[in-house]
Amino acid sequence: MSPGRVPILTIIIAGFVTPVRADDGIVVAAREAHSTVRPRDDGSRPIDLPVLEFALRAVMRCAGEATSLTLSVADTFTTLDRDRLAGKRATDLILSVPGRQVALAASSRFCVADDEESANELLVPALATAHASLQCEQDGERSVHFASAPLQARIRCARSQEEVQESSDAPGDR
Repeated sequence: MSPGRVPILTIIIAGFVTPVRADDGIVVAAREAHSTVRPRDDGSRPIDLPVLEFALRAVMRCAGEATSLTLSVADTFTTLDRDRLAGKRATDLILSVPGRQVALAASSRFCVADDEESANELLVPALATAHASLQCEQDGERSVHFASAPLQARIRCARSQEEVQESSDAPGDR
């Protein structure tokens, strides 16, 4: 590009987009999700994950007032409006994410039906990512803040009917 020429994209962004800052306006954290699955007949198949419940906490800091907060994991999201954020510096919620929306969990040594030596527990780090977007407003000026956090899940193998029943009774193991 020759000196003195301004890329068209820069002009479009400068003219139409509200300034976006990626700073310390928001922090998002999550607890490890827990899930229980039944043994697979074939250890080479990926693990069919059930719904995973991710407990998320967003801590917010706005110059002015928080007008909206969106938290998402994969294709699942929720948005809190100004009224639900009024006077809050933090919010906690649970996002229930269908297993088909996250990366495949695979291990040929986990929860195989005819292999009692296969593992009964699998920790999957960075299975998905939680994203947060916070919009703030002060004196008619808007700012947007972003954060993300990796999510992990601990998957247990229910080899007996009793283990299946226990896991369905335990909170957070869905």
